[in-house]
Amino acid sequence: MNVVFSIRNDQQNTNGFAVLYWYLSFNGQRSKKYSTGIRVNVKFWNRNHATGINAKPINDALDNLRADLTSLFNQNKDSISHIQEVADFYLKKESPQISMLDLYDKLVEKRSIGTISRTITIYTNFKKNWLIPYLKSIKNVNMEAKHFNYKHLEQLKNFMLNSGKIKSTEYLEKSLAKVKAAIKLGYSMELLEKDAVAQYSLSIKHKKRDYVYLDIEELERFVKLTFSEKESHLELARDLFLVQCYTSLSYGELKDFDVKKNYSETDDWEWILQKRGKTDGIHYIPLLPQAIKLLEKLKYNITPMVNHKYNQNIRICMYRASIDKYMRSHFGKHTAGAFFLNSGIRIDVVQKVLGHSSIKTTEKVYAKMIHTWGVKDEFDRVFRSEQPQEQNEKPTLQTQSISTQNVNFTYSYSK
Repeated sequence: MNVVFSIRNDQQNTNGFAVLYWYLSFNGQRSKKYSTGIRVNVKFWNRNHATGINAKPINDALDNLRADLTSLFNQNKDSISHIQEVADFYLKKESPQISMLDLYDKLVEKRSIGTISRTITIYTNFKKNWLIPYLKSIKNVNMEAKHFNYKHLEQLKNFMLNSGKIKSTEYLEKSLAKVKAAIKLGYSMELLEKDAVAQYSLSIKHKKRDYVYLDIEELERFVKLTFSEKESHLELARDLFLVQCYTSLSYGELKDFDVKKNYSETDDWEWILQKRGKTDGIHYIPLLPQAIKLLEKLKYNITPMVNHKYNQNIRICMYRASIDKYMRSHFGKHTAGAFFLNSGIRIDVVQKVLGHSSIKTTEKVYAKMIHTWGVKDEFDRVFRSEQPQEQNEKPTLQTQSISTQNVNFTYSYSK
C-alpha cells in the first residue's frame, strides 16, 4: 500500500501556499483524497515531500500520518475488499476521539511550522489562561470538538469580558479567531463533519487604533541622547529601539535573532534574513548604514531585556528626548514603516520588508503616516526648488549625518 501526498496548484493563495492532500493506493485501487491541514509553498514541494528551510517539520508530520495509515492497513489487510475501507476506518477512528483541546493543539502544531517562537507562546498562553478555564467553568474540560458551536464561542467571549482582564478589543478578537481557526482546521482535515462556527460574527466594537511612530525630527533627538556610565541599560534600550526603527524587527524577532542564521552579506548589501509568522516565509531586510553601525556597536548581540522593562526604559529615553508620545517596542516597527515610505521606497517593497501578507495591511496602516513629513518634502521639491528637476529625473538624495557620544549615524531621505 502507498500513501500518496499531492498538492493542487490551482488552489494556492496569494503567497503561493496550498493545502496538501493524501490518498491511499493499492493494487490499482485508490481512495478518495483528504486534506492533511498542512499548507506548503508550491515552490518547495517535490513529488511526495517538502524541500527548503521549513521542510523537516512538514515531512515529519507526513511521515507520522504515513506510519499510522500503514499500520492500520497491515492490521486489517486480510479483511478489506477495497483500500477506501482503510481510509474510512482511519477517519472514523480519529474523529470521535478528538477533544476541543486536542484540536487546538493540532492548530498550534500546524502554526508552529515556519513560525517564530513568540507566536507559539501567544497560542499556548491563550489555551492555558482562557480556553481551559472556560471549559472548566462549564464543567466540560474534555468537550469533544464536534460539540463546540457558536453558542460556546459567545460564552467564551463573555467569559473573557467578565473577567475584567481584557484591555484590548483587538486581543479579544484575535483570541476568538484562534478558536474559529481550530474548528476550521478540524473540518478541513475531515475530523469534523461541519464547521459549526463558520458563520459566527465576532461583533466586537473596535476603538480607533492609534499608530504611533517617531517622525524625522523626533528620531534625530532620540539618536542624540547621551548616557552616563551608570545608565548603560537605558543606552541599550535606546540602541535596540533604533535597530527596530531601521530594520522593522519586532520585539519577538529581536529576541530570537541569531547572527549565524539571520545575517547574510552580498557584494552590494548586508541583509537580515527573518522568518515572519504571518507569512510563513523568509524576508530579506536590507541593512541601512545606521543599522550596521548599531549592530557593530552591539557586536550583533541584540537580545533585548524583558519586554515590560524594555518598554519602561524606552519611555524614559523618550521623556529625555522631549518626545511626548507613549512608546513601546512595537512602535519601532511603525517608525520603520513610516521611515521607509517617507524616504521614497515603494509601498509594495515596504510590504515585503515589513512581512505583511497583503499590501492592503500596509496601505491601511502605514500609508496614513505619510502626511506632513513626506508631503512637505515632495511639495518643496516640486514647487519651491530654484532649479526644478526634469519630469523623468530621479529625486536626489540629501544626506544628513548625526553624531552621538558613541557612534555616528547617517540616514538618507528623499527631497
